[in-house]
Amino acid sequence: MRPELFTIPLLGWTIKGYGLMLMIGFLSGIWLAARRAAKVKADPDLIINMGFIALIFGVIGARAFYVIHYWESSFARQPNIFWAVVNLTSGGLEFYGGVIGALPALLAYLVYKRVSVRMYVDIMAPSLMWGLAFGRMGCFLNGCCWGGVCATEDGRKALPWAVSFPYGSPAMASQWLSRQMTLPAELIYVGAAGEASPIPRDLMFMSQEKLFGPVRAFEKAQEALKQARDSQADAKTIERLKSRAKRAEEALQRHKANLGILQTKADPFGQEAGKMTLSELSDLARTFRSLPVHPAQLYASINALLLSGLLSAVFVFRKRHGIVLCLMLILKGASRIVLENVRVDNPLDTAGLTISGALSAAMIVLGIIGIMILYRLPLRSPRAVAYVPAPMPQKQ
Repeated sequence: MRPELFTIPLLGWTIKGYGLMLMIGFLSGIWLAARRAAKVKADPDLIINMGFIALIFGVIGARAFYVIHYWESSFARQPNIFWAVVNLTSGGLEFYGGVIGALPALLAYLVYKRVSVRMYVDIMAPSLMWGLAFGRMGCFLNGCCWGGVCATEDGRKALPWAVSFPYGSPAMASQWLSRQMTLPAELIYVGAAGEASPIPRDLMFMSQEKLFGPVRAFEKAQEALKQARDSQADAKTIERLKSRAKRAEEALQRHKANLGILQTKADPFGQEAGKMTLSELSDLARTFRSLPVHPAQLYASINALLLSGLLSAVFVFRKRHGIVLCLMLILKGASRIVLENVRVDNPLDTAGLTISGALSAAMIVLGIIGIMILYRLPLRSPRAVAYVPAPMPQKQ
């Protein structure tokens, strides 16, 4: 689990594992689809346009689906609901929401361009599974979409590839809530409503820069103001530095308020005798991990890679336009139902299935209906004509 992979020097930008995997999957998937289009004399530029349409509407749909699905547990009680909804840095996208958001937009675009819908969705289908494979790798780095416990009675791995996620991971928090594991009192805080929870990971493992940055900024502002007064600077300069020092003090107070959870268990700044330091508390937290679980994210990633390869092979040898997309719906739906039995992060709240399981069953039905319709249509779409690039303008 690596939600944050590294920080770019000088710029200070933190690269998120989930976002990086999504970007790699998207760009490489579009590149593969463009190559596939060129081989069958379709328009590669149209594929690139489809990719960006799918990106925009897919992300909107995937996020909306996730927010609706987890509204009560993850969003309803957030202090800033709007920011919680639009913040994608820690994951929170549902595959089926992305399909629901992107597919109508893509179909509308293809109809608008008056090209073969069947041919172009066949070109894109293997790349959709390719991109999903990288998205699931991002889920593994982020720690979401975990599988069920895979441990022996004494807590050891039941399978060699079972994984144990670190303190503060969604898997560990879920196991603690369901009383599958325990944590010491030092790592538990009680909220204003009386509910007990583990101290959040982002507070527990806060970097020294984030922890002491507001303190140093306040001290620096105070020192600059003192020097200005000692050197008898003009009133305008002193007033400007006083305003700067006041803003730094207000920022420090907000920072300390945000650390309120930590301050009930430790002294983040190492100034109170008898209390654990943040370093000691984080060292204690590192000794606790989740019980071993199935790496459901990696199962899903491998499954998507296999489907991408299979669909790519079918695309090469297909005789009927549209068959690749229909097979993707059937195979993806069936494999997702199997994978849902491994995952434990979704409730059985839709006709005895998870929402993803129910949508997977609908995908299978849709794929079968699609094949039945295809066999009533010509093998090749009448609009599947070879793409002829526009001639380059002649130099005068």
